[in-house]
Amino acid sequence: MEFIQLVLLEGILLLCAGMIFFGGIWGTVAATVALSGINYLFHDATMFWQWETPILAGGTVGILLLLTIGKKADKSKLVGGLIGGLTSMVLFGAFATPVIAIILWALVFGTGIIPKGSKNQMLWSFAPTFLRIILGLGWIIYGNFLTI
Repeated sequence: MEFIQLVLLEGILLLCAGMIFFGGIWGTVAATVALSGINYLFHDATMFWQWETPILAGGTVGILLLLTIGKKADKSKLVGGLIGGLTSMVLFGAFATPVIAIILWALVFGTGIIPKGSKNQMLWSFAPTFLRIILGLGWIIYGNFLTI
Protein backbone atom coordinates (compact mmCIF):
# COMPACT_ATOMS: atom_id res chain seq x y z
CA MET A 1 0.00 0.00 0.00
CA GLU A 2 1.34 3.41 -0.91
CA PHE A 3 2.12 6.06 1.64
CA ILE A 4 -0.52 8.45 0.29
CA GLN A 5 -3.20 5.77 0.57
CA LEU A 6 -2.23 5.09 4.18
CA VAL A 7 -2.37 8.80 5.04
CA LEU A 8 -5.80 9.11 3.40
CA LEU A 9 -7.02 6.01 5.22
CA GLU A 10 -5.87 7.40 8.58
CA GLY A 11 -7.55 10.70 7.74
CA ILE A 12 -10.83 8.91 7.05
CA LEU A 13 -10.51 6.88 10.26
CA LEU A 14 -9.86 10.04 12.29
CA LEU A 15 -12.87 11.64 10.63
CA CYS A 16 -14.95 8.60 11.65
CA ALA A 17 -13.77 8.96 15.24
CA GLY A 18 -14.68 12.65 15.15
CA MET A 19 -18.13 11.81 13.77
CA ILE A 20 -18.69 9.43 16.66
CA PHE A 21 -17.49 11.93 19.26
CA PHE A 22 -19.41 14.94 18.01
CA GLY A 23 -22.31 13.18 16.27
CA GLY A 24 -23.26 10.63 18.91
CA ILE A 25 -25.70 8.05 17.55
CA TRP A 26 -25.93 9.51 14.04
CA GLY A 27 -22.16 9.89 13.96
CA THR A 28 -21.79 6.22 14.90
CA VAL A 29 -24.11 5.26 12.06
CA ALA A 30 -22.09 7.40 9.62
CA ALA A 31 -18.78 5.96 10.90
CA THR A 32 -20.12 2.41 10.53
CA VAL A 33 -21.13 3.15 6.93
CA ALA A 34 -17.69 4.68 6.22
CA LEU A 35 -15.92 1.66 7.73
CA SER A 36 -18.12 -0.64 5.64
CA GLY A 37 -17.05 1.32 2.57
CA ILE A 38 -13.39 0.87 3.47
CA ASN A 39 -14.05 -2.84 3.99
CA TYR A 40 -15.71 -3.05 0.56
CA LEU A 41 -12.76 -1.38 -1.14
CA PHE A 42 -10.07 -3.53 0.48
CA HIS A 43 -11.63 -7.03 0.46
CA ASP A 44 -13.16 -9.36 -2.09
CA ALA A 45 -16.60 -10.94 -1.67
CA THR A 46 -15.40 -13.89 0.43
CA MET A 47 -13.42 -11.81 2.93
CA PHE A 48 -15.94 -8.95 2.97
CA TRP A 49 -18.47 -10.66 5.26
CA GLN A 50 -15.76 -11.96 7.55
CA TRP A 51 -14.87 -8.34 8.35
CA GLU A 52 -18.35 -6.84 7.88
CA THR A 53 -20.08 -8.92 10.57
CA PRO A 54 -17.96 -7.44 13.41
CA ILE A 55 -18.41 -3.95 11.93
CA LEU A 56 -22.20 -4.25 11.94
CA ALA A 57 -22.25 -5.89 15.38
CA GLY A 58 -19.91 -3.25 16.84
CA GLY A 59 -21.93 -0.42 15.30
CA THR A 60 -25.20 -1.83 16.65
CA VAL A 61 -23.77 -2.37 20.14
CA GLY A 62 -22.23 1.13 20.10
CA ILE A 63 -25.54 2.72 19.10
CA LEU A 64 -27.43 0.81 21.79
CA LEU A 65 -24.85 1.75 24.44
CA LEU A 66 -24.96 5.41 23.42
CA LEU A 67 -28.74 5.34 23.56
CA THR A 68 -29.00 3.72 27.00
CA ILE A 69 -26.14 5.60 28.62
CA GLY A 70 -27.37 8.85 27.06
CA LYS A 71 -30.86 8.34 28.52
CA LYS A 72 -29.39 7.52 31.94
CA ALA A 73 -27.05 10.52 31.83
CA ASP A 74 -29.82 12.85 30.66
CA LYS A 75 -31.64 12.30 33.95
CA SER A 76 -28.91 14.27 35.75
CA LYS A 77 -29.40 17.30 33.41
CA LEU A 78 -25.66 18.00 33.46
CA VAL A 79 -24.78 16.49 30.10
CA GLY A 80 -25.89 19.34 27.83
CA GLY A 81 -23.81 22.04 29.50
CA LEU A 82 -20.84 19.75 29.97
CA ILE A 83 -20.69 18.59 26.35
CA GLY A 84 -21.33 22.11 25.10
CA GLY A 85 -18.50 23.40 27.27
CA LEU A 86 -16.09 20.70 26.12
CA THR A 87 -17.02 21.26 22.47
CA SER A 88 -16.45 24.99 22.76
CA MET A 89 -13.06 24.35 24.38
CA VAL A 90 -12.05 22.10 21.48
CA LEU A 91 -13.18 24.72 18.94
CA PHE A 92 -11.26 27.46 20.76
CA GLY A 93 -8.24 25.12 20.90
CA ALA A 94 -8.30 24.72 17.13
CA PHE A 95 -7.64 28.43 16.67
CA ALA A 96 -5.49 29.30 19.68
CA THR A 97 -2.81 27.77 21.86
CA PRO A 98 -4.15 25.48 24.60
CA VAL A 99 -3.48 27.89 27.49
CA ILE A 100 -5.14 30.81 25.71
CA ALA A 101 -8.01 28.52 24.64
CA ILE A 102 -8.72 27.44 28.22
CA ILE A 103 -8.61 31.05 29.47
CA LEU A 104 -10.92 32.29 26.67
CA TRP A 105 -13.26 29.36 27.18
CA ALA A 106 -13.48 30.04 30.92
CA LEU A 107 -14.06 33.76 30.35
CA VAL A 108 -16.62 33.40 27.57
CA PHE A 109 -18.56 30.34 28.62
CA GLY A 110 -17.76 30.15 32.34
CA THR A 111 -18.70 26.50 32.39
CA GLY A 112 -16.77 24.37 34.84
CA ILE A 113 -15.21 21.15 33.63
CA ILE A 114 -16.32 19.31 36.76
CA PRO A 115 -19.95 20.06 37.57
CA LYS A 116 -21.17 20.48 41.11
CA GLY A 117 -23.31 17.66 42.34
CA SER A 118 -23.00 14.16 43.68
CA LYS A 119 -20.31 11.77 42.48
CA ASN A 120 -22.95 9.60 40.86
CA GLN A 121 -24.25 12.54 38.80
CA MET A 122 -20.72 13.48 37.81
CA LEU A 123 -19.88 9.93 36.68
CA TRP A 124 -23.04 9.67 34.60
CA SER A 125 -22.42 13.09 33.06
CA PHE A 126 -18.98 11.99 31.83
CA ALA A 127 -20.06 8.47 30.77
CA PRO A 128 -21.33 9.39 27.25
CA THR A 129 -18.14 11.34 26.53
CA PHE A 130 -15.91 8.46 27.60
CA LEU A 131 -18.04 5.99 25.62
CA ARG A 132 -17.72 8.14 22.50
CA ILE A 133 -13.94 8.28 22.94
CA ILE A 134 -13.74 4.50 23.39
CA LEU A 135 -15.95 3.85 20.34
CA GLY A 136 -13.91 6.26 18.22
CA LEU A 137 -10.62 4.66 19.21
CA GLY A 138 -12.10 1.22 18.60
CA TRP A 139 -13.09 2.16 15.05
CA ILE A 140 -9.63 3.59 14.37
CA ILE A 141 -7.94 0.40 15.56
CA TYR A 142 -10.36 -1.88 13.71
CA GLY A 143 -10.07 0.23 10.56
CA ASN A 144 -6.30 -0.24 10.59
CA PHE A 145 -6.78 -3.99 10.73
CA LEU A 146 -9.00 -3.82 7.64
CA THR A 147 -6.02 -3.03 5.44
CA ILE A 148 -4.04 -6.10 6.47
